[in-house]
Amino acid sequence: MYFYLKGIVTLHQKNAVVIECNGVGYQVYVSHPEDFPIGEKMLIYTVFYVREDEQFLVGFKTFEEKFLFSKLISVKGVGPKIAISILGSCEEEKLVEAINSSNLLFLKSLDGVGNKVASQIILDLKGKLISDKSSSGDKELDDAIEGLRSFGFSKKEILEAVSKIAERNLTAGEYISLAL
Repeated sequence: MYFYLKGIVTLHQKNAVVIECNGVGYQVYVSHPEDFPIGEKMLIYTVFYVREDEQFLVGFKTFEEKFLFSKLISVKGVGPKIAISILGSCEEEKLVEAINSSNLLFLKSLDGVGNKVASQIILDLKGKLISDKSSSGDKELDDAIEGLRSFGFSKKEILEAVSKIAERNLTAGEYISLAL
């Protein structure tokens, strides 16, 4: 419903910020409130949640963080508040690397993650996430990612395409054809 909010950050809370947009203050749950300096004009990517007993906004500094959040909440047992807690417990790159390398101990050390949820995250997301700092472990897929970058695809477009095709065993050319 709300893709982003642009306004002045007016307040920090434990796991949220308040951003004023046209005279209205929106409370937005975020993983790192300190990334949103008070008094600064900011753009916060958002997801709006409606539950039986509450409505709330979850916000992100980057589209990549929003993408990772959407992948996390697709995992059985991970809701929006646990996903925000996970993102607030570590850097995105370390989280992606831990998932792709099946690092159960690292995932269990994150806030809100037990053995069952950590195992489910690995089962559902391993090989479906890429990062700038680590390769996917599949040379052909890595070559395809570089090819898509050279064609001018944005990181967002590459993330979306790779998340759909990463599990297949294809050549770089076949990956690129599927992504296009």
